Amino acid sequence: MAQSEGNALSGEAAAWVARVHGPEVTREVRDELARWMDADPSHAVAYLRAEAAWERMERLKAVPVSSLAPEQTVAPWRMTRRIALAGGLGLCAASAAGWWIFSLPDTYESAIGERRIIALEDGSRVTLNTASVLRVRFTDSERSLHLVSGEALFEVAHNPLRPFVVKAASSHIRALGTAFSVRLRSDLAEVTVTEGTVVVVEAPETSPPPDPARQIAAGSGAVVDRTTVAKSELAPDVLRQRLAWSEGVIELRGETLEQAAEEFSRYRTKRIIVADPRIASIRIGGRFPSDEADAFLRSVQSGFPVRIIEGADGTVYLVHRD
Repeated sequence: MAQSEGNALSGEAAAWVARVHGPEVTREVRDELARWMDADPSHAVAYLRAEAAWERMERLKAVPVSSLAPEQTVAPWRMTRRIALAGGLGLCAASAAGWWIFSLPDTYESAIGERRIIALEDGSRVTLNTASVLRVRFTDSERSLHLVSGEALFEVAHNPLRPFVVKAASSHIRALGTAFSVRLRSDLAEVTVTEGTVVVVEAPETSPPPDPARQIAAGSGAVVDRTTVAKSELAPDVLRQRLAWSEGVIELRGETLEQAAEEFSRYRTKRIIVADPRIASIRIGGRFPSDEADAFLRSVQSGFPVRIIEGADGTVYLVHRD
């Protein structure tokens, strides 16, 4: 193979790696990658080397530069070039293709308004809430999951030799055998633990630290980001409210009308918008099926000075009824 052709193939392989590790990967993307690798044995070789270079770059990003020896420090442009040149190394193409296709993460998605239960191969169970995306990659030594968007409840099968690690926003949440939920909120993760204990770690391969400030026990919740774990104990009724979605229910306990509208909007293709500040702070209580926003709207209209206006596109506006 000519050098220019080899460089082009390496660049194509690097682009595939970036696409697979990007936020929009789907089953269709993985199938397309499989077809590309099957088309020519050299494609599998190029992808294998590009993936290996990518993984090394990710590990280096997690290591403080001050801890590296001079020969270990790699400039970003040199690392990019290494990815582009990786496909030139000769390996067994057939075995490479099969191994890498097998190791690609499985992606599970739930549609707007859908609640989906996933039985994982290790005996764990995941329940996805509305409009959620989860990637799962299991190896012999680790169970790695990435909550890309939305909310999920994890019921983890105990296996101390195979850590269960969930990446959410900028955090990694590690558990051995427990039950906990994670909801993504902007660049933060809201964690609720109902059984066992989870630990917020800085990287997937990190062992649980002894610092109790980063451990979240059953009956507690926390808002976590890369540097902070803000914990709080939760009363039983608050725990029930946070997990009511797993039963298809939205439970309101004094939330404002604006907060309630935002919650119901998660389960609809068209939003419910409080368009009048005079009613935004009305407090709402009750239990409603998450897929029956109309029942919630009827209750609000009958009990408060609220008028419902439906837009031409299906968006619902709530205004004050004079």
